[in-house]
Amino acid sequence: MNGESAAVGSASAGRGVALSRRALSFALDWMAWGYVAYCVVYLLNYYWYTVHVDWWGTLTLPPWGWPLVILATLELAVWCRSLGRSLGQRAIGAEFQDRGGGRITVGRRLARILLWHISVPLLAVGFWRGGDPWHDRAVGVSLRPISPDPERPGRRALATQWGILALFLSALTLWVGWLIIGINFQVLTRRSSQAGRIWGEMLRPDFRYFTTPDPVFSLRAQSYSILDLAVVTVFMALMATILGAAIAFPLSFFGARNVMGFSPVGWAVYGIVRGFFNVFRSIETIIWGSIFAVWVGYGTTLAGILALTVHTIAALGKLYSEQVEGVSSGPLEAVWAVGGSRVQVVRHAVIPQVLPSFWAFTLYRWDINVRMSTVIALVGGGGIGDMLFYYKNQGDWPKVGAVVIVIVAIVWAMDYISGWLRERIA
Repeated sequence: MNGESAAVGSASAGRGVALSRRALSFALDWMAWGYVAYCVVYLLNYYWYTVHVDWWGTLTLPPWGWPLVILATLELAVWCRSLGRSLGQRAIGAEFQDRGGGRITVGRRLARILLWHISVPLLAVGFWRGGDPWHDRAVGVSLRPISPDPERPGRRALATQWGILALFLSALTLWVGWLIIGINFQVLTRRSSQAGRIWGEMLRPDFRYFTTPDPVFSLRAQSYSILDLAVVTVFMALMATILGAAIAFPLSFFGARNVMGFSPVGWAVYGIVRGFFNVFRSIETIIWGSIFAVWVGYGTTLAGILALTVHTIAALGKLYSEQVEGVSSGPLEAVWAVGGSRVQVVRHAVIPQVLPSFWAFTLYRWDINVRMSTVIALVGGGGIGDMLFYYKNQGDWPKVGAVVIVIVAIVWAMDYISGWLRERIA
């Protein structure tokens, strides 16, 4: 009896997986055609209602227009899925196959489309049995994993329905994206003389204030040279990396499924920590720089350090936790077998496996922070970027060139040093 119950449960779970995969592939096909509809409306507005007859105004659909578009895209998705291997089916690695192994004729494909309109709207999900809905069983087809047939080798992607649609969507995206961004390469030639003048001045860098403080440029009642602020920038990045790694290290274990995914409380902690990583990582460092510049003072190095630290915690925490999730399960099971606690498993089985990767990620993050510390000066984060943007605003391009050369030298040196250290650690 228990065996029969287990078999029924396994079959139900299998049908649930099949249903979810089918629903996912159908949603992808429907969204693809919905995206096409959106692009068509945009192109109509851009080319016809704006360029040719702009007195008409923009194209707006009546209240019944969008429901009609939704139904039309739904219909297109149904036809594509029935007449060939659709983009959504290709995404899950499945296609409609004859139950007896034969060829599906065009008539049967058209019959499936007709029966779909009866099965799905009127019979909810078409009386699911054995993983296939009624309209598939009626025409003798089933959605199954793609299996290569030696007698019928696979066609090239561009000769298939999903390949043609994927190419069409890519071209449509580039077309609409080009119009939305408003790219105009004529500006490059029209303003080339101004760009040439700036480049010409920057390529004659003025290093007079490389070691001597600039008497005109004063930061917070103190004068700095280019070298002084270069050193400040390196140490800003170093402090932010150390602080960020120190906080991200313990948090990464709370954000790993194989460490926390053993109880409802553990899953809750995992979700909170991963959510923290995703939210704080998605906010760019320059935004954090703006926030902390208002908080602790514009142009202070503390604002830059805090901005870099917050983003470093989130970025390294995500990388660290993914490394923890990818460890070999053998050492973990060995420590569990001898009665080790959760902390002992992490200490003796997880940390030794992930430590080299942690060091490599930390050094790489230091390299990133050196580069980012230049950008956050734009919003008051301090460092050598303060001097760069000051000279830029004054139009003193030779001094800008000197600062840029120093920044390039720092990044180049950091890249070499971090690469050398990663090789030694590995």
